[in-house]
Amino acid sequence: MSLSRRQLLHALTVAGSTALTWRGASAQDIYPSKSLRFVVPFAPGGPADIVSRLVGTRLQEQLGQPVVMENVPGAGSTLGVGRLAKMPADGYAIGFAHTGSMAIGPQLYKNVGYDPLRDLAPIARLCNYVNLLVVNANSPYRTLADLLAAAKATPGALTYGSAGISSSNHLSGELLAMKAGVSMTHVPYRGSALAMNELLGGGLQFMFDAPNTSTPLLQAGKLRALGTTGRGRHPKFPDLPTVAEAVPGYEFSGWMGVVAPAGLPRALQTRLTAEVEKALAAPGTGDRLAALGLDVSFGHPDEVTRTITAELALWGPLIKSLGLRVE
Repeated sequence: MSLSRRQLLHALTVAGSTALTWRGASAQDIYPSKSLRFVVPFAPGGPADIVSRLVGTRLQEQLGQPVVMENVPGAGSTLGVGRLAKMPADGYAIGFAHTGSMAIGPQLYKNVGYDPLRDLAPIARLCNYVNLLVVNANSPYRTLADLLAAAKATPGALTYGSAGISSSNHLSGELLAMKAGVSMTHVPYRGSALAMNELLGGGLQFMFDAPNTSTPLLQAGKLRALGTTGRGRHPKFPDLPTVAEAVPGYEFSGWMGVVAPAGLPRALQTRLTAEVEKALAAPGTGDRLAALGLDVSFGHPDEVTRTITAELALWGPLIKSLGLRVE
């Protein structure tokens, strides 16, 4: 009787251990077993949507499961990211993130509903981007030094447009004014395209714009570029100086990447990071991103975390000094 009991206990122990082992292995070995949700915090058609769908398509091919794109625009991209942060951290919910949603929006909007460092798990950085400082081709300003001299001579007289309060082209201008010690007037529009139309019509003196939308206008002779906002010269514009060459310490560069809800198991985070890196290395991906004026720059989760931390420290004081706050 006692032997039979020992045998029974042994059998139950082995069965329990096997079940635990199977459960532990199944979470990793059979992942993914269903479709993934990819949250895009912008409307369809823009650069963020194009980049997200490109990466989503690659992931779908690699993982063998559908990747369903969910566009959730609003509140400067914080609405979609806030929704992503509340989804299950099971590896089946991922989304697009960038400088605006992770460093600017959380300090601008009063109730974004998430902390970028606490409530989201970084997966990977995809690429970096900068802006170009452009003027109308008929502008009297042929260099950034010319423009800044005019700004110092007539404080507040020079106007520049943007896609709206806290957009990257708005804050690029505010950072220039602060670093150069000049006063210029910001004019927000409902999108960069409207601001560009005003610049082309002579209603604005300058604006900061993405390379992919400015390049055709530069080639057509409708715009003149005075500088790039990155730390180094842009590879597509090697003869164009950086703003920092005239204004030491100036730099605006953003990033785009993939994040997931916080609490994601480390094994799944590592798997997704590896899959994103593979997607970026796929033939044609780099060319597609370059065509949008983006620089492929894969980064691991710890690099993303360091970047977010640094950007929060950069943009927080500037946003506060400008008194920007959206209820």
